[in-house]
Amino acid sequence: MKNIINYIFSYPKIPDFASKNFQLFHIQSDKTMVVLLIVQWLIATFITSILYNTHFYGFFGGALIVLPIIFLYPYLKGESYYRYFIAIAMMLFSVIFIQQYLGRIEMHFHVFIVMAILTLYKDIMPLIVAAITTILHHIVFNYLQFYEVSLFDMPVMVFNYGCGFDIVIFHAIFVVSELTVLGYIIRFQIEHSVSLNNTQNKVNQLNKELEHTSLHDNLTGLPNRLYLNQQIDSLKQEALKNDTKLAIIFLDLDHFKNINDTLGHHIGDELLQIVAKILIKCVSQNSFITRIGGDEFIIIESGFQNEDELLPIISSLLEDFRKEFLIKGHSLRLSASIGISLFPDDSSNISELMKYADIAMYKVKADGRNNFSFFTQSLNNKIHDEVNIINDMQRAFYEGEFVLYYQPKINAKTGQIIGAETLLRWKHCQHGYIGPNIFIPLAESTGFILNLGEFVIQESTKTIKQLNELGYHDLILSINVSTRQFQNGNLYQNLQEKISENNINPKQLGIEITESIMMKYVDKTLSTLQKIKKLGILIYIDDFGTGYSSLSYLKKFPIDVLKIDKNFIDDISENNTNDRLLLNTILAMGKSLGLKVIAEGVEHEYQFHYLRKKDCDMIQGYYFAKPMNKEDFIALLKSSK
Repeated sequence: MKNIINYIFSYPKIPDFASKNFQLFHIQSDKTMVVLLIVQWLIATFITSILYNTHFYGFFGGALIVLPIIFLYPYLKGESYYRYFIAIAMMLFSVIFIQQYLGRIEMHFHVFIVMAILTLYKDIMPLIVAAITTILHHIVFNYLQFYEVSLFDMPVMVFNYGCGFDIVIFHAIFVVSELTVLGYIIRFQIEHSVSLNNTQNKVNQLNKELEHTSLHDNLTGLPNRLYLNQQIDSLKQEALKNDTKLAIIFLDLDHFKNINDTLGHHIGDELLQIVAKILIKCVSQNSFITRIGGDEFIIIESGFQNEDELLPIISSLLEDFRKEFLIKGHSLRLSASIGISLFPDDSSNISELMKYADIAMYKVKADGRNNFSFFTQSLNNKIHDEVNIINDMQRAFYEGEFVLYYQPKINAKTGQIIGAETLLRWKHCQHGYIGPNIFIPLAESTGFILNLGEFVIQESTKTIKQLNELGYHDLILSINVSTRQFQNGNLYQNLQEKISENNINPKQLGIEITESIMMKYVDKTLSTLQKIKKLGILIYIDDFGTGYSSLSYLKKFPIDVLKIDKNFIDDISENNTNDRLLLNTILAMGKSLGLKVIAEGVEHEYQFHYLRKKDCDMIQGYYFAKPMNKEDFIALLKSSK
């Protein structure tokens, strides 16, 4: 018996995927129950008014039951507690109002009907609450009747046929028996509903899979042309709303057909999967990538303001496609031709933009492939050169086209060379010297500056070692350090390794940082500089006076030398002294802080004499020497003895 009861009242757990449907079902059931309560209220009021002339009892008694239920509906609909309240309310109507004109058997049958109606919830607890309410009601009313208690100036007997507690016990047994049967029915309802929900969930999942299959490429998993057509208008509207640009990047693999024809489609398919991974890796998170067929891909890049923001993406794509791929024993080299059109610059019509990107891509094919082209010619020329420089930097780096130049630093009092600033130069094999103002910002934006920075440290420490071997043990070489080198976190380690590798005195090496680095990454910069300072390396603040550093920061950071920006040196004129106030202030501040001061950009004799008169420690500029290669610098040192 116990096992049977446990089976009946242990209901299947409602899984998460079905809980929402059950919640909606309960809310709909709540609406039905509320309507039924209102109808019962009207019926009960009518009966008590006509048959017993107790309409106040019927109306206000019913209101005490129905109105709270109506009031709680907006707040508790669908909740389990609300179902319990409704069960109590409906049962009170059965045992209080209905029994006024029905006999015991008819009234008990109505109680059963109410409990059966409550099975609509597919929840056993409302039935249990209703059963308990019925039993308690009869116990209480029989007690009141036994002691002849009156309600509303009437004896309880008016509302309750007289009976003993034995009848109440039998009634309770009937109610519990009916509860058991109805509970068993509810169990089947729940199992059936869960089964239906499970089937529905599987159908929904299958529909999602079918939808995904219809909108995605089976080979690469990327969205297909159909999905692109569905999304492109919304991407366009978002660009209009945010006042940003939209780029359609049309990418076609070069000579891909040859791979399929010679090595087979299975090699080509695997290569296409690698291409999809490259695209996902290179583009931003806001990008929309599609394979529209064969070896053609379209990338929608959105949310940018300036075309230059596309530069790292294009450069990264071209560079990654030029790498060697090893597929099933075959070493393959791949390249791509890329055409780009811009919304709204080129057109506001999506079809036209697609066509323009395609035209630009075929222009690249005609020009020799393995490159890119913007549909707008003016923009194409500008970015094309920059991408070429970025793509060419790595080749130039490994082919030794980057070299160090040295601009001497002079002791202002003695006129002797005390060191030099190392400056990176690019001697291109075809175009000659490319200015650092051109390639340094591009190297910064792509991260290639880290390679160049390590090269500068390595070559500078080698030069110091060579100078020491020539007998120049007191010269100090300073190198420029970029923001990326501080962010990367390997600067200290690189300096330490190269100093140890070349066995040089760290005091012969200095690093030059700008005020912007010092102010932007205060905590990290301070920590790194303190470690570098412990090595014995000198620390320069470059272009001092153009940034926003305060006196407190100068005292906080382990600075050795202030390097006055050339703009202040240019203010020195032969006759006018009014423009020298800031320069004099910087010189005085450096002295007061116990720092050495060096003036860069000195080009005239009167500037040199003025700075020496003001006790400037060091001079650097064309007045003494332009930047020169290592051989010329060593020759200058020898001639200065």
